[in-house]
Amino acid sequence: MSEKRRMKEITMDTLEQSEHKVSLGRLKKGIGALFMLLVLAGGVYGAYRLVAGDVVASRFVVDKMNCPACVVTVQEVTGKLPGVIRADVSLAGKDVVVQFRERQTSADEIQSVIANAGYPARLEGLFSPDGGGIDETVVAVVNGKPIFQKELKVPFNTADKEVKAQEPAAALFTVVGKAIVLQAADKETVVVQPFEVDEEVERIFKNRGGTREEFRAWITANYGSPEKFNQIVGQRLGIRRLLEDHILDGVTDAETKKHKAMEWIGTLFRDSKVLIVDEQLKETLQASVGQKEWSTFWPRMIGSETELKKLLTQ
Repeated sequence: MSEKRRMKEITMDTLEQSEHKVSLGRLKKGIGALFMLLVLAGGVYGAYRLVAGDVVASRFVVDKMNCPACVVTVQEVTGKLPGVIRADVSLAGKDVVVQFRERQTSADEIQSVIANAGYPARLEGLFSPDGGGIDETVVAVVNGKPIFQKELKVPFNTADKEVKAQEPAAALFTVVGKAIVLQAADKETVVVQPFEVDEEVERIFKNRGGTREEFRAWITANYGSPEKFNQIVGQRLGIRRLLEDHILDGVTDAETKKHKAMEWIGTLFRDSKVLIVDEQLKETLQASVGQKEWSTFWPRMIGSETELKKLLTQ
C-alpha cells in the first residue's frame, strides 16, 4: 500500500472517531440538559403545589335542577372559580362532584357560587380523587364517583312508615346499584322536575299521617336532613322514569317487566367499574356473603330482597 493511501485511511479513521466523540458529547450534553429540565419542571410543579395545594374533591347535593341547561350552568359557575379542575354534574342524581386545588378555592366557595346561581347546595363530604376519604370514609368508587360510608345507613325506601336498617351487603348493593342506574339515567337525560319531588313528598306525608312536625322529625331521624330526603325522592322518581320510558316502554305484562328490568340491571352492573376500597367492609362482605369484589358480589346479591330491587320490580 502506498504511503499516500495509508495516510488517507488514517485521516478517515481519525475523522470518524472524532465525529463519534462529538456525537457522544452532544448526547451527554442533551441528556444532561433534559435532566436539568426535568429537575426544573419538578421544582416548578412542587412550588405550584405548595402555592395551589393538593387536588381534593367535594360532593354536593344540588336542589332545583330541572333541565340539561341547569347542568351546564352549574358546570360553568364552578368552572370559573380559581383552582377548579372539573365538575361532574348529575341531573338524575341531583348532585355534583367538584375537583379543585385546596389552596385556590374551598368547598364553601363552591357551595356559595352554586347557590347564587339558583341551586341550593349542601356539602356531603370531601375526598381524594384517588378514592381516599378526607372528612368522610369512602367505601367504594363507582365509575369514578365516591360512595361514603354514611350512605350505607341512609334508607333508599321512602314509603314505609317504619324504616328498617339494611344489612351491610344489602345496603352496599342498593347504594352502589343506585349510583350505576342514575348514571344510566343521566346518559338518557332523564329529568324530574322539582315540583314533582314536592308532590311526591306531600303524598308520602299524607300516607304516613300525623303532623308536619312529626314528619320532619321522622325525616331527620332517618335521612339526616330534608335536602337528603328530597334528593332520594327525586332519585327514585328518576329511576322509575328511566325504566318506564326507556327500558320497559311497550311492555305490559308484569312478570315480563320484572324479568326485563333485572336483565337490564345485570348488564349495567357487569359493565360498570366498581372498586370496593374499604378493607373493613370487604371483611364484612366476605363473612356475610362470601364475596368482597363487585364482579362476584353483585351476582350473589341480585336475587336478594333489597330496597333497590324492590323499586326496580314494583
